Amino acid sequence: MSDEAKNPRYFTKEGEGVQVVYNLRDAAPYAELGYEEVDEAAYLASLPASDALTVEGA
Repeated sequence: MSDEAKNPRYFTKEGEGVQVVYNLRDAAPYAELGYEEVDEAAYLASLPASDALTVEGA
């Protein structure tokens, strides 16, 4: 299955992480629960840089 077929949508709520929902057709329930939809670029920009991650004991 290609990434386009999965159709990910990203939702966030203050104080919570991001939820990725695939093949969602109606975002109304998320909006009613106070979630805001963000685009993939905003989601990816919010992730920590991979060089900032450390492995314990390395």
